[in-house]
Amino acid sequence: MNRTVESSSSGSYLLSPQFIHKLEQAAIVSKRILVGRTKGERRSARRGTSVEFADFRAYSPGDDLRYVDWNAFARLRRLFLKLFMEEEDLHVYILLDTSGSMDSGAPTKFEWGLQAAAALAYIGLGSGDRVQLFAHAAGRAQHSRVFRGRGCAPELFEWLAVLKPSSETRLSSAAQWLLTTAPAPGITFVVSDLLSPDWEPALARLGAGKGDCCVLQILTPEEFEPTAHGDLKLIDSETGQPVEVTMGASVLRRYHQERDHFLEAVRKTCHRYGFSRLLVLTDQPVEDVILKSLRRLQVVR
Repeated sequence: MNRTVESSSSGSYLLSPQFIHKLEQAAIVSKRILVGRTKGERRSARRGTSVEFADFRAYSPGDDLRYVDWNAFARLRRLFLKLFMEEEDLHVYILLDTSGSMDSGAPTKFEWGLQAAAALAYIGLGSGDRVQLFAHAAGRAQHSRVFRGRGCAPELFEWLAVLKPSSETRLSSAAQWLLTTAPAPGITFVVSDLLSPDWEPALARLGAGKGDCCVLQILTPEEFEPTAHGDLKLIDSETGQPVEVTMGASVLRRYHQERDHFLEAVRKTCHRYGFSRLLVLTDQPVEDVILKSLRRLQVVR
């Protein structure tokens, strides 16, 4: 496939044809063995009737005699059943933060996250996984239908293309809503700056679920390392409230301390629940993050 995916709302390209071609060679990896609904390309926790041998178990009355190991019976005079590893599809959920705080930077965190969500979704479609998209800001929750197969890519990209950042973040509500809406356990990608007071309860809720999770935390270079100095009036992008500050050496030093404390808290929380986690800045190419950084985390292969 050599398709260009265009956002009809902005006229900019979500994914280049060259990037799409590379995504076709990739696959999403779950650290946990999850049970899907139909046969696909994943190793399942269930035992089925595929060609890959898994184990033996003792025969019980009523078992299918076609799976009896007669060679073992000839040697041991006991009946054993062959078990095979069934391969099934993976459910891939992508939760994209559409709150107002994502609408900053150049490109904005939202634009970066939109491309990352499109890339991850396309990898899932190419692997035969079931893909569902979730977008959330306070008072506004949206989710797509479940997509499967590359033929669904145009509809999936159109769903993403109409999203816009607005309002405040309620990540904890978003996590609970995803868990109650998702049809089966799977791997969830959280694409967010996590600049919400309830980010930790949100990750805790996802950690209480049966699935896997990968957190892509997005910040702008200016958020990570401020360059502004002097007297400033800062406007909260979600509440619209102004804050006057003087950006001097002491304020920058305090900012760096708070930043490091926040990022370390996110890292520890993700580690506690066994989540993969990656901090990215919006000046990093999406292609490098998806195909290189996530490969190093063994989330993508």
